Amino acid sequence: MKRLHPAQPALLATIAMCALLACQATKQSPIDELSTQEGLQRADVKGVDAVYRRPGANLTPYNKLLVRPVYVEFSKNWKPEQDSALYRMNEPDREKIRTELAQLFAEVMVEELETEGGYQLVDEPAADVLEVRPAIVNLYITAPDVSMQTAGRVRTYTADAGEMTLIAELRDSVTGTLLARAFDRSEGNDMMWQWTTSVTNTADARRIITTWADTLRKALDTARGKQS
Repeated sequence: MKRLHPAQPALLATIAMCALLACQATKQSPIDELSTQEGLQRADVKGVDAVYRRPGANLTPYNKLLVRPVYVEFSKNWKPEQDSALYRMNEPDREKIRTELAQLFAEVMVEELETEGGYQLVDEPAADVLEVRPAIVNLYITAPDVSMQTAGRVRTYTADAGEMTLIAELRDSVTGTLLARAFDRSEGNDMMWQWTTSVTNTADARRIITTWADTLRKALDTARGKQS
């Protein structure tokens, strides 16, 4: 599978709004209003905080997926350097976390959608290709503990709780028509992460992303009348 194209401006606008609103999935929230204005209707989907679908949208013709690289953004309230005098989190550290979390996301998508689900992942639009535009926003890691070996410049950060929110849009890859939008927030004990300056992802992060990917795969299977 080739690496895919960057996220489109429409998704980034949605991300900015959700980040501002902390992605609160309430019945009267602006994200509901936005989705309604775009012609979507809210639907109940087990295991997902909020899903919006375009009435009459048919996913049956799509047997291939174009998964855009995931956009990763920290919560504006996440300031670990203010929580401890033992370390400083600089922008290269943050960018490394973003990059490696995005790499982990891509790996899990391949495993769940292509290897397990049998969906062909492609990098070009076509009539039978469904475009997936994902983002992870409001990435917040609380109560960091640090172990440092100054001489060897080894730093280990551990988070025992936190949160992040997934936003995903499904679009016709040719026309760009928005067919569905979903977001889901994970927090608390689900966010027990560890990372070092060389490794930022863990089994816990993989588990969360795998759950999201599995939900997407099952939703696609159901929409296409495929037995999961």
